[in-house]
Amino acid sequence: MYIYQGEPYLQKDHIQLLRQEPTYLQQRYHAVMRAVSSKNNILREKEAQNLGISMRHLQRLITQFQHEGISGLRKKSTRPQNSPNKTPKHLEDLIVHVREKTGFGSVHLAELVNISLENQGQTERVHPRTVSRILVQRGIIESEKHAKKEWKHFEWGHPNRLIQTDLTTFNGIPLLTMEDDYSRRGWALRLSNQKDTTVVCGMKKLLKIRFDNLLTDNGSQFSRKNKVIRDYCQDHINEKHIWTSIHHPQTMGKLSAFQKGLKRFLFHTLHDSRDIHQIDHHIKVYVHWYNNGKYHSTIATYPEERYSGQRDLNWYNHLVTSLKLDELLVMRS
Repeated sequence: MYIYQGEPYLQKDHIQLLRQEPTYLQQRYHAVMRAVSSKNNILREKEAQNLGISMRHLQRLITQFQHEGISGLRKKSTRPQNSPNKTPKHLEDLIVHVREKTGFGSVHLAELVNISLENQGQTERVHPRTVSRILVQRGIIESEKHAKKEWKHFEWGHPNRLIQTDLTTFNGIPLLTMEDDYSRRGWALRLSNQKDTTVVCGMKKLLKIRFDNLLTDNGSQFSRKNKVIRDYCQDHINEKHIWTSIHHPQTMGKLSAFQKGLKRFLFHTLHDSRDIHQIDHHIKVYVHWYNNGKYHSTIATYPEERYSGQRDLNWYNHLVTSLKLDELLVMRS
């Protein structure tokens, strides 16, 4: 036993070796040395208290040091050697592939995969939280905690009471989007340009019925001074045209969520393509899934169900066929 600067060492070379180790290991080493050199249980209990561990744990460290040396004092991983409930790799790969093809979130990825498993007669199921963890582990999405903010939620009382309308772009190509505030039922259309006449023509194609109110931003196509949109409102809405407040995007938050989901889907399926035929096709695929297959927890149903009272129950096969996912997901018979 050697004493250096008031601390005990078993061997001289340990002095240099410990300088390269973390502080917690140095503290464990000196506590073990003092405990080994003393047969007094009271002193041993004091050493254990100084380390914040039990006497049993201290004895375990002494035994590990005797068998392994300094390395035996390092903190051991508490991770189990095997994980019987771990999701099989082939299932993880399937989740990743479907995510790459669709860009869907964990809830809807879990639903697609579970339907496919059910169609195969398998009892195995995946939970959305499991899907989320897999995507985080694979580095596909970032694990982050979003601060919860209390927003004042509102919705109009019945279908066609308020229609939100806005423009967005994908790979530089303009898209017109509309959504029913009450049901979340969505419509979308690729436009050749963003001229006011083109936008109004697109609105007439998407929604051929009269509705009560129109909500838009303050873009030039929807401006109070724009005669084209004024004429449209006179012919197609029963009450009034409402404009959002400046610098308050939350007013059209529902439509914004629809747009983000659509563009994420187009990015995953088309990447940087500007093929208008492919864009038209995939817009229709997304809108059909969104209205018939996307469950909204806020309204506790599906958009088409709340809008018209019925939805296309064949949405799963339609999605798998349209995206050519039949090599990944099993169709319903």
